[in-house]
Formats: sequence, C-alpha cells, structure tokens
Amino acid sequence: MTDLFPPFEPGDEPRRRRFKPVPLRVILPNLVTLLSLCAGLTAMRLAFEGGDDKLDKAVIAILIAAVLDGLDGRLARLLKGTSRFGAELDSLADFVSFGVAPAFILWAFSLSHLGSFGWICALLFAMACALRLARFNVSIDDPSRP
Repeated sequence: MTDLFPPFEPGDEPRRRRFKPVPLRVILPNLVTLLSLCAGLTAMRLAFEGGDDKLDKAVIAILIAAVLDGLDGRLARLLKGTSRFGAELDSLADFVSFGVAPAFILWAFSLSHLGSFGWICALLFAMACALRLARFNVSIDDPSRP
C-alpha cells in the first residue's frame, strides 16, 4: 500500500512562481490615473467638510483630475504602455472623478436643501455618467455596434 503522505525532503520543495516584472512604461500611466482618482476623492472629502472656501478647493480638485485624466492616456500612448487593465482603471477613475464627485459636490453645496428631490437629482447625474462610460467601453470592444 502506498503512503498517503510521502516523506518530505527539504530539497523537494516546489519553486515559487515569481511575478513577471511590469515595465515602468506600463506603470507610469496607471500611477497618473490613480492620482486622478485621488483628486476626485479629495474633492468629495472637501465637499463633505463643507464651507464656502471648500467649494472652490473641491472644484479645483476636479479640474486637477481632468488634467491628469487627459495626461494619462497620452502618456500611455507615448510610452506604448497601453493595457486593458489601464483602460479599466481609467474608466473607474473617470466615473468617480467626473460622475460621483461632481454629483456629491452639487448635492452638498446646492441640492441638499431640496431634501430627497436634490438627492435624486445627484443620483441621476451619477447614473447618467455610469451609463455613458459603460456605453463608451462597449463601443471600444465592438465599434460596429450602435
């Protein structure tokens, strides 16, 4: 009868798989995308803190996110570092920075006094942005679809 658990020898240990190194030309555009996401989230934090001076800073954070969003795609194409992962990360960062954050800022500074109606308006804005990005992502995969 064979042993269920054969004797273990220290030299028989399987080698661990090592991750393939990711080139800097692929990492750099994704880092810029993450900075864009951070700017969008910072805008939401500033809106959460409230105050008239925070509104200006929140809008500036959204503008910084827009500049970084324009930069990341160009940088990826320039460095030939485009990837499916980068495209998905960019889409997620765009949704947060240009869908969720502006909706939250609008609600916090001007729509909150309208109660549930103001919240529904903010939700509709965010949902419209999500649907637009989803439609854009699908059209990239199959340009012949309407």
